[in-house]
Amino acid sequence: MDRETAWEAMIAAIREETENPDAEIEPGMTAIDVPGWDSLAHVRIVMNMEARTGAVVEMSDTYKAATVGELCDIVIKSFAKANGA
Repeated sequence: MDRETAWEAMIAAIREETENPDAEIEPGMTAIDVPGWDSLAHVRIVMNMEARTGAVVEMSDTYKAATVGELCDIVIKSFAKANGA
């Protein structure tokens, strides 16, 4: 999975799970920067990303991400690992 595809999926997942369809999402943002992103939304965002990309993400790994961009990188790495890349 390339970064552009993962990033587009990340934006869609965040907008959907925070119920914020017009949210502007940038790689350097944190959960605090996105209205509606709380701990429950975090879990739903990760599950949404798994459904959109086929990645298998360890939830504990996602808490290491300081920014949305880092979370996207974790999803990309998880996808590669799940697909033998």
